[in-house]
Amino acid sequence: MRRPKTSRNSRALAGTFPRRSGAFTFVEIIVALAIGATVIGAAVMAFSTINSQGLSRRQLSIDIGIQNAYGFYRWTEPQTAVSEAPSFAATAMANSLREQFLGDLASSSAVVCLARNKPNTIRPSSIAVPTNVDLRTLITPEDFRTRLIDSNNAVYTNFSTNSYGNGATVATNSSVYMLYADSTTNVWVDAIYESDLVTVSDPVGVYASVRRYVGTNMTAYYHVFYPGATNDAFRRPAAAFFTKSSTTLGNARYRQAENRPFYFLWWPDPSLRDIASPYPSATTNAASPRSDYMMHAGATSFFLCFPAFPPL
Repeated sequence: MRRPKTSRNSRALAGTFPRRSGAFTFVEIIVALAIGATVIGAAVMAFSTINSQGLSRRQLSIDIGIQNAYGFYRWTEPQTAVSEAPSFAATAMANSLREQFLGDLASSSAVVCLARNKPNTIRPSSIAVPTNVDLRTLITPEDFRTRLIDSNNAVYTNFSTNSYGNGATVATNSSVYMLYADSTTNVWVDAIYESDLVTVSDPVGVYASVRRYVGTNMTAYYHVFYPGATNDAFRRPAAAFFTKSSTTLGNARYRQAENRPFYFLWWPDPSLRDIASPYPSATTNAASPRSDYMMHAGATSFFLCFPAFPPL
């Protein structure tokens, strides 16, 4: 008997969809089990990481003292709710504040960084220039402090006596004034950035706060708590590098800039937790200012370098 004919299309269709049974082969089952085990293992490790990090990002109620609470935020209670480091939320806020800092910097005609060991109480919107002061002669942060804003050391420290090498301050707190000068009689203060560290005894650690003000109004901030740390973990909040031609203040090791003085500034980093590890001593490489900013190795990635733009 002759075999029935099949069309070309039916042969092509048969080749495209070969017949097979509906069950999985042994090899397919083994592969599926291996993939499933990998997915479950990854999920377990991810959950373990999230669970362990959740403890380090817990919210705490910290007593920072009524003077600090009111001076920083105008709060009337000393308690503040804050996250332990590392905190992803605080890091996001810190990045946002840094972007504002850079924006204010771009529109300023002068920037001055001052150091202090107490809360700041000097937040003017403008500064009157005395008739006997020539703005063009203000070439260091100490000139700005003594001749325009804080001549009696009520808030700020003297860079020449409270520093290493007259350049890197050992004060724990800092203020950065973003200035705009459009006359010889007045200087406008566009914004003030403040960084403060508060030692807390219960629980033991350091409360860090960085804020932006326009006049006396706080417009933005971030804060974080470092459990078990001390203020000594933040060795250098700021350093000023003067021009080589400057003879007013500043040790020779800090007169490094060819013609434009500049600052190094460190803000506490909310993404780091272990900041209590040992750092190089202050005498390391004493002939160079690098030893001063080396003290922050591993303590923060919020490291800012910006020009001072003097004279006004």
